[in-house]
Amino acid sequence: MTLDTVIVAYRSGKHLRKCVQELAGEQGIRVIAVDNACPDHSIETITDLEVQVVRMGRNAGFAAGCNAGARVGTGDAILFLNPDARMRADDARRLAAELDAVRTLGAVGAHLLETSGEDQPSMRRAPSLRTALAEALFLHHLFPHASWATEIVESGYDRPADADWLSGAALCVRRSAFESIGGFDERFFLYSEDADLCTRLREHGFRVRYVPSATAIHEGGGSAPRPLQAALRAEARIQYARLHEHGFRYLAFRVAYALHEVLRLPVAALRSRTHLRGRLDAVRASVHTRPRHESSAPSRVS
Repeated sequence: MTLDTVIVAYRSGKHLRKCVQELAGEQGIRVIAVDNACPDHSIETITDLEVQVVRMGRNAGFAAGCNAGARVGTGDAILFLNPDARMRADDARRLAAELDAVRTLGAVGAHLLETSGEDQPSMRRAPSLRTALAEALFLHHLFPHASWATEIVESGYDRPADADWLSGAALCVRRSAFESIGGFDERFFLYSEDADLCTRLREHGFRVRYVPSATAIHEGGGSAPRPLQAALRAEARIQYARLHEHGFRYLAFRVAYALHEVLRLPVAALRSRTHLRGRLDAVRASVHTRPRHESSAPSRVS
């Protein structure tokens, strides 16, 4: 099974070369780097490597960048790899081989590690009202291993397992399945793209599977999101609910997400004005989703 690797770059100068050089020039792997109008000229750090560059001419967002990269490829499998992640060629091939061996699989994800070597949870449960409320009320800190308290699956990373959805830091998708659902939904400008993609794959009869034999190091996963991205995260969660829920359930999700943001205002105020401003924007976004602004919304960076 041939493999395309798509890496969407935006403010990725610190990480991009380390990500690309692991795979560039490897037999059977085509590396495609998408330049989302990187203000730090990230792409210039890899021009000497065997990589195809797609220049978007603007910050089109992570989903649009992934779709553009996928369109120029021809591989049977597409590995979407964050620029702050690193994966060896053999591990990438293991993911493609898993898709080749099990025809019911639509997507597979690697075992993610922090740079410290610690496990980085990558399996997720489908969003539910119960978990949305539990996370809003901080109950996931009290009951971190309870399936009702959080979407994050905290254990079981030593064995293969089906998942509702997987982190998009290192996600390998069957091209035929990806194309059959229309690729990433470009209405998601930042965050929730991986949740939505995996949900639609499962709705079309494909399975999503975690594969521990393939490993990737993800440098960005251990850090907190930048404060001003809180509103974008809130918008993305609401967008996901709007697309996958209806009527009362959709309204209930919005209430849960608004409560989530409001209850975090005191903590944000204690941290800094920047954190408070970001959280206030998230509250406004959860009450009334504002249109995205490409100039202010970064592509996925972790």
